[in-house]
Amino acid sequence: MDIIKLNIRHFTMVFLLIITLFCNPFESKAQESLSQGIKPLFNIGGYVHMGNEKMGFATFMKGQTYYIESEDEKFYHVSFGNGFVNVDKNHAEKVEFPNKQVLEKGTSSVIAKNRLVVFSQPKSSPSLGYVNSNVRIPIIKEDKEFYEINFGGSKGYIKKLQTRTDNGIPVLMYHHMMHNKAQSNQAFNNMTIEYKQFEDQMRYLKENKWKTISMQQLDDWLTYQTNLPEKVVAITFDDGITSTVDLAYPLLKDLDFHATSFVITGKIRQSSDYWIASDLQYVGLKEIRETSDVYDYQHHSNDMHLYKPGARSGMYTTESYDAILKDIQKGTAQLGKAFSNDLLRTKYLAYPFGHYNQTTIQATQDAGIRLAFTTMTGNVKLSDSPYELKRQGIAPYHSMEDFIRKLEGTY
Repeated sequence: MDIIKLNIRHFTMVFLLIITLFCNPFESKAQESLSQGIKPLFNIGGYVHMGNEKMGFATFMKGQTYYIESEDEKFYHVSFGNGFVNVDKNHAEKVEFPNKQVLEKGTSSVIAKNRLVVFSQPKSSPSLGYVNSNVRIPIIKEDKEFYEINFGGSKGYIKKLQTRTDNGIPVLMYHHMMHNKAQSNQAFNNMTIEYKQFEDQMRYLKENKWKTISMQQLDDWLTYQTNLPEKVVAITFDDGITSTVDLAYPLLKDLDFHATSFVITGKIRQSSDYWIASDLQYVGLKEIRETSDVYDYQHHSNDMHLYKPGARSGMYTTESYDAILKDIQKGTAQLGKAFSNDLLRTKYLAYPFGHYNQTTIQATQDAGIRLAFTTMTGNVKLSDSPYELKRQGIAPYHSMEDFIRKLEGTY
């Protein structure tokens, strides 16, 4: 009898083990495969938040189901392009999203000329929704007539004729500015501009509804994690000259603009000297802390913003991998002194004089830098190398027409 009981108990344990191994994993996988989506209660907008403003990107249709990446207290984050757009939770109900597909990221982009229809199939079919005008749209694939895009977690198709080429995001490059330049020792320095020229350009941006973006936003866009509208611009300054604090900072703050200041970290002291406009003086830790509400302070080398004697290019191309790596690490530590020794916040670099080679790129990457900028003229496009990014330098001889062409990527 004991043997029979033992065999029954053994059989039961084996049976339960089989159930655990074979049934539960399938059940778990089935549960994991259930994706969350929304159904709009009526035709609703999808928005991207730029600062305190929300910019309409898309329209989602009543009766359709769209995939949500995540959610917060107020918004569903609906899959769109290389990221998501926000939909007000009061305007949609949460449902299961059937047949979730893993869609590729778009490695190039176009601009919507006007509000355009997104089709569920390439040829005359029911629409998934609409994309607003002046929106950057990441492209997955294309044929002669249509682009394939991610619209709400499903493949959508837009007509090529309703889009135009995306010439990229302008990254403006400034150095020094002053009043009455012609009467100073900077009269013939093409890296120094009149303050009035800078002011006119900034006010043009504001009046024409351009939005300034941070290096982090540009980084996220280049790594296929977010979407951006057409009229965005990154403003950068090289060297960390005190005119960025005394002249540029008050105007940028007044306009609610943000910028990146690439500083020569070896020149950072506790504070800057009393400002003399004709001299090239540099911000200190005090000024960096006081203006970090407008400026994101990043790297422009430590001790190597120099030409090696007899060389025709900067030290970032003439020195060894180890020397360049050490220079970047020293600069990161020096800049970190302004931010409670935070070494992780320094992620972006402008090459000294814009000079670089493959050794420079490798050292820059190994130092933890995510984006690096040259002085080559052009706008930043979605497929560009993160360590060879172009900028639009601003010199005294650039007219307002030149400035506008630089913004448009046609200069």
